[in-house]
Amino acid sequence: PLMRDEECIEFPADQTTITKRFADEGIAFISESVTEEKPFFLYLANSMPHVPLFASPDFKGKSEGGLYGDVIEEIDYNVGRILDQLKALKIEENTLVVVTSDNGPWLIMKENGGSALPLFEGKMTTFEGGQRVPCVMKWPGNIPAGSVCDEMALSMDLLPTFAGVSGAALPTVQPLDGKNIIDLMLAKSGAKTPHEYFFYDQTAVRQGDWKYHSREIFKVKATTRASKGPSLYNLKDDIGESNNLIDQYPEIAERLAKVLKTNPNKRAARNKK
Repeated sequence: PLMRDEECIEFPADQTTITKRFADEGIAFISESVTEEKPFFLYLANSMPHVPLFASPDFKGKSEGGLYGDVIEEIDYNVGRILDQLKALKIEENTLVVVTSDNGPWLIMKENGGSALPLFEGKMTTFEGGQRVPCVMKWPGNIPAGSVCDEMALSMDLLPTFAGVSGAALPTVQPLDGKNIIDLMLAKSGAKTPHEYFFYDQTAVRQGDWKYHSREIFKVKATTRASKGPSLYNLKDDIGESNNLIDQYPEIAERLAKVLKTNPNKRAARNKK
């Protein structure tokens, strides 16, 4: 079903039209907000390229990347429509745009699942191919054009960062895991990630360039690896997590293993049980 608030407006949803219709709704919402002189927050979560894949007649069969490529090109085109509307409304300079994804490719879907190369593995694993995603930000006059940040930042950082930018109060019901990453976004000299550790579920942890797996969980590439963990990788030198350095740096592995045992997410899961 396709829902508007609590009303079903189409069943079954015509998914060949859905990418354009999402963009249409976003453009209308932005336009109404500007007309009413209200600041706005638009969260546009495309259902594509999650399977099953659908592209409109204008894009189907047009890319060199098969149906998956058609879908990505249609998303790209409609993101462009939204950016064009910001220009037309003369609010481009005062609007922060973030384009990112929720997880890596679904490799079991093969040509319909995407690719994260040169990262290893994909969705539903703790390898970088499942966790690390592209993130592009645009905020003319604030984010320097062409700047690149290689510090670790997380999607959960967006809430406190947006709140800081807009002056909104943060929720106080529970502590937030996210941090304000505005210094990273603005490419301030010497800016570093506010995260000391990042826990990949309950089996891996990263600190700086080092990533430790207590055990390695595979979806489609288990046959390419002799190791099933524990393992230690230096992501700066080995983004594909192919060279297990645990024997060369046992002290780093031991330290991160202890950190992983105190993972607050693991304690929360245990308490929930």
